[in-house]
Amino acid sequence: MRKFIISFLFFFIGVFNLNAQTFDSVFQDNYSKVLKFDSCKYYVYLENKDNDNDGIWLSTLDSNRAIIHIDKDLNLVHYTNTSDGNALYRLFKANNKLYSIRTNFYDGTEFYYKYMDLVCHDTLGNLLFSQRIKNENDDTIKWKNWDAIMLDNTDIIITLIDNYVNSVNEMPIRFIRVDTSGNVLANKTYSKSIRFMDMIPFNNDHFLISTTKYIMDSYNTLYFINNNTLEIEDSINGRDAYNMRKINDSIVAFNNTEYRTFNVGSSEYYELYTYLYLMNTKAKYSYSIEDISNPFSDSIFYGANYYNTSYNMSAIKNNIDFTNTDSIYSFFTFSKKWLENSDQILGTGIINFNSQGNVNYFYKTPIDISAMTLKATSDGGLIIPYSGNTGVYFYKFMPNGYNSILNIETKEKVNINVYPNPAKDYILVDIDTKNFKKGELELIDMQGKLVKKEKLKTQKENRIDVSSLEAGTYSYNVSLNGISFGGMIIIVK
Repeated sequence: MRKFIISFLFFFIGVFNLNAQTFDSVFQDNYSKVLKFDSCKYYVYLENKDNDNDGIWLSTLDSNRAIIHIDKDLNLVHYTNTSDGNALYRLFKANNKLYSIRTNFYDGTEFYYKYMDLVCHDTLGNLLFSQRIKNENDDTIKWKNWDAIMLDNTDIIITLIDNYVNSVNEMPIRFIRVDTSGNVLANKTYSKSIRFMDMIPFNNDHFLISTTKYIMDSYNTLYFINNNTLEIEDSINGRDAYNMRKINDSIVAFNNTEYRTFNVGSSEYYELYTYLYLMNTKAKYSYSIEDISNPFSDSIFYGANYYNTSYNMSAIKNNIDFTNTDSIYSFFTFSKKWLENSDQILGTGIINFNSQGNVNYFYKTPIDISAMTLKATSDGGLIIPYSGNTGVYFYKFMPNGYNSILNIETKEKVNINVYPNPAKDYILVDIDTKNFKKGELELIDMQGKLVKKEKLKTQKENRIDVSSLEAGTYSYNVSLNGISFGGMIIIVK
């Protein structure tokens, strides 16, 4: 009985704590909505290996160190306050446990990682164990940077780098593989030319690490490293790859920062911009998804790069995500280049493309977002959390619009389906409502021109001929009984 009462009290406290947290609606239109969460300001994305991954898990970096789970509809599913200390950095969720790296505080002098612990909590923030995986006397190298990935078997690879330096000299880089109990299974140290790096799990045998010294081909290398032995088994030279994401067994999507030159009279200017690439790891060949200039207002795309200071998004770790390889998301900013003057930031947007490198559409977000990660959801949408001055905001994008609207007078939810998508010769419109009176559909191209307008006479399979329209992405508006609903549809040939 006593055990039951204690368990009930913990459950009650947890539910009360969850219900005490609230979201405030900031913005909503047919394609997107933004909610504000007041209980934290900064966060880190938790990579979720469990089956409750249709949403996003975060760990806040405020004093309360909260653990948060938001579902695909931006409902708050889980919230727990913790107090872990600022030297703990949560990374992964696996088997309903959270795995973190803890290291020493900055002592006011030269900072380097003297030790590292693997720390495990449950989702309520209770400490399960802490295991030392690197001691200060393991070597004489002053490790100053690190990253980590979790493999499919939940082993963790931690990478340490000596320091960022602006020279061609090689520096030590160390890999440590541990299991989820903190047992060190292997470690290996190399010397490589490296300034920035990114790494991802790739398959049962290898993980990938991209090392970048300069924006020059000869200094950039992608290595295939054996998961078990940590030996380098293959490499691809000449590509500055970061924000890497495995698409399938041979294709990796990534960001790549390159020079772009401008000529004004006899003078030549150059700037650094970020592009999206696909890499075929078997053919060792990379190709740009698109030279993403002029999707909006003669603008130039740039995204999560290390070098842009006015719109720095170097904190983005997961800038590419998908649940369907025909609909892969990435996030970008776009600007107009004024050459010798400063850039004009025109806004932020979403690019959607497929695994063959074809762009499905661009979407300009209605508000500016300084994103740190993004998460694709099973309903075809996208969640982008971002930090503000007074809270964390959650942006949800639905490319086909929200699939139901509420009739204010009758309080009845109306479901509208426009399909197939992509379409070729025709589209069909279904309307699920008890109070159908009249309807109309408008198709609008990406330049904002109305290209088709049709009456909807029935509730099922209103057939609309689109065979005369050019291939591309179109937005649609369905007007029904005085209210409207929007979405996007792709027409192919």
